[in-house]
Amino acid sequence: MPADTIHLASTATTHPSFTVWGHEIVVDVPLPTLVFAAVGAAFVARYAWSWFRLVAELTVVPGISLKKFQTKTKGAVSWAAVTGCTAGIGLEFARQLAAKGFGVVLVGRRQAALDELAQEIEAKYKVPTKTVIADAADVAGRDAAIARVVAATRDIDLGVLINNVGASHEMPVAFADTDPAEIDAIIQTNISWTLQFTRAILPQLVARSADLDAPKSLVLNIGSLSGRIPSALLAAYSCTKGGLQTWNTAVAAEVEPVGVMFRMVFPAFVVSNMSKIRKPSLTVPTARDFVKSTLGSLGLQRGAQGRPYDATPYPSHALLDYVVGLFGGVSEQLGVSVILGMHKDIRARALRKKAREAKAAKSQ
Repeated sequence: MPADTIHLASTATTHPSFTVWGHEIVVDVPLPTLVFAAVGAAFVARYAWSWFRLVAELTVVPGISLKKFQTKTKGAVSWAAVTGCTAGIGLEFARQLAAKGFGVVLVGRRQAALDELAQEIEAKYKVPTKTVIADAADVAGRDAAIARVVAATRDIDLGVLINNVGASHEMPVAFADTDPAEIDAIIQTNISWTLQFTRAILPQLVARSADLDAPKSLVLNIGSLSGRIPSALLAAYSCTKGGLQTWNTAVAAEVEPVGVMFRMVFPAFVVSNMSKIRKPSLTVPTARDFVKSTLGSLGLQRGAQGRPYDATPYPSHALLDYVVGLFGGVSEQLGVSVILGMHKDIRARALRKKAREAKAAKSQ
């Protein structure tokens, strides 16, 4: 049988050959060249696939419906617990989950604000609510606060947990100049509270979703791109959010096989009290738009390509996350440098504002 020969180059008299489906394939290139070409093609294919997947998830691929996390029992109500729910992202999670038919356990520091939100949700969305006072920054009262939430959720069908409460710096500041008390408050709120609170609630979610025909449960841990991209002048905050990402991945590997979707959500700047940004833009969404994007893309990585338990849902944030990781160390370092410059500018503006306020107060 004549050989089927692929002539790519003629550099030697003897060439490797392979038999495929009865046909002899003779390769007229040096074997090392073929290996390097295959490796290069694999890299190109990998980036092409990740880009295609990113675009598809941002445009046409739907997320998992919230109905997957609700009971199928007629007349019964599934519940969601939301921490830090009286403003910003947490407030929108409470509203939008209520709009989808979830009862909402509202967890926050101020009873008056919780009561006002509970009345709004019950009147507008016709779902039940519960309120629980809890201050995530209060070390002494932490265990009692967690116990109150556990007691409030013990006899309901809790299917969703939104770990939203968080703390950051008053303004960007060098780590060497950071107030030790501020560091402790950030670690307590972002790490200690989140881990201990989730540890107390998680067994209930696992037990609820263990059976194959049972509704699944959902935990969303609200992180920050400051944890994905090391953020100079917000070092303590960046550390806690980066640590939460590692914790999230570890716990997700434990509980997702038993029916609990456990995901880290990465926002960049969002209009909120924490960001101190008041006007939305192409890259800074309102809390409403950010939460809508998050709940509409459950189960998708979007900008967090290659990180199976992470999600960067909002389109402009997704593109930022994706580009920073695109070229490895080069793009990562560029991201760190850009953020450092941005935080220097934010700090300078914040100091000028404080100086103006101090001058105005002195003149009164």
